[in-house]
Amino acid sequence: DLKTRQVSTLSGSEGLYSPHWSPDGRYVLAMSRDSPKLMLFDFSTHKWEELVSSPAAYPNWSHDGSYIYFINPYIGEPAVYRVRISDRKLERVTSLSRQRLGWSIAGKWMGLAGDDSPLVLRDTGSEEIYALDWEAP
Repeated sequence: DLKTRQVSTLSGSEGLYSPHWSPDGRYVLAMSRDSPKLMLFDFSTHKWEELVSSPAAYPNWSHDGSYIYFINPYIGEPAVYRVRISDRKLERVTSLSRQRLGWSIAGKWMGLAGDDSPLVLRDTGSEEIYALDWEAP
């Protein structure tokens, strides 16, 4: 509570981590430690709900708060997904199976650009260097 400067734990948040406030402040999204799912806390009902039960990494709120985008890089066909908050509809945004994903310190990162288009780390390695001119000092 910013007015009183009091800190409290959300009921039922035990075992959850990586909280993300929705842009309008109505929701908190969190990830479950014991299973790969996304949980959503609604401040109007004061209840948690399982939002996505499949593996999800690097969740991001869309700028208008209508969607949560996330990556699932740990399956045979990695992809970027999004789930609509209003009706919980899950959809695949794009496949990443033809991409060699790069690793950040905490895994295969994903974020959103200003227009909500997905950003991922791509490992180009040395295979895409076709010529190299080097001049020694």
